[in-house]
Amino acid sequence: MSGMRRAPRESCHGSAVVSSPWILVSIGGVAMMVLLVIAAGAYRAPGPGFDPVPPGPPAVAVPIPAERASSAGQAGTEPPPPAVPGLSLRRTDLPSPSSSASRTPEPPAAMPPPHTTAPPPAPPSAPPAAPPPLEARYQVLQTFPNGFIGEVSIRNASRGDLGWVARVEYPGGRVVTAWLEDVPQGTFRDRRGTLTYRSGPDLAAGSTVLLRFHIESAHPRPAGCTVSGRSCAGV
Repeated sequence: MSGMRRAPRESCHGSAVVSSPWILVSIGGVAMMVLLVIAAGAYRAPGPGFDPVPPGPPAVAVPIPAERASSAGQAGTEPPPPAVPGLSLRRTDLPSPSSSASRTPEPPAAMPPPHTTAPPPAPPSAPPAAPPPLEARYQVLQTFPNGFIGEVSIRNASRGDLGWVARVEYPGGRVVTAWLEDVPQGTFRDRRGTLTYRSGPDLAAGSTVLLRFHIESAHPRPAGCTVSGRSCAGV
C-alpha cells in the first residue's frame, strides 16, 4: 500500500469551530462588550461649569451684499426690506417721509359756544298817562285898590260830561262875589278866605267854562288853587 496516497487529515481545530458555532457568538459578544466599555469611558457627562459656548458677545450675522452673493454663484436677489410696523408684509415700498411730513394736521373741531340763558324779556312799558279829565288855569284879570278880579278857566278833556268843584285860597281875604260866564250858575261859599265853587250842570266833554270872582283885602297870587283835586296852572 505504499503506492497509495494517504488522504489529508482534517484539522481538529477547524472542525471544532465548524461544529461549535456558539464559540463564534461568544467571541462576538465579548468584542461588543469591550467596545461598549471603551465608548463609555470616552463619553463623560458635562459638569456643573460646562458651557458649550464660550463667553463673549453674541455672533452677529453680517449681511452679504447682492453683488458678492452673485459673484459667489448664489442668486443675485436683493434681501427683503426690514419689517416696518404698520405695513403689510406684501408691500415692498416704504412710505415717503416727505408725504407724511407735509401732511397738514387737521384743525381741532370747533367747540360749541357755551349755553347762556337768555335774559328775561323786559316788562312792557307803562302806557302814557292819560291827560287829566279837567284842566284848569289861574290868572288875574283886573286889580284896583284893596281888591282884584281873578279867573279860573276850566276845560273838560275827557270824553264824557263832568261836574267839578273849584277851591281858591286867599289867607285873610274876603270873597265879594263869584260867577260863571255865559253858562248856568253854580253855588259858592267863602270860609276863612277860601272860595269853594260847585258847578251847576255838568261840563260837556271838550268844552270850557270861566269861573270869575271878586276878592278884597288879599294878595292877587293865591295860596292855593285846585279844580276837583288837580292844581291850577299859572299859580
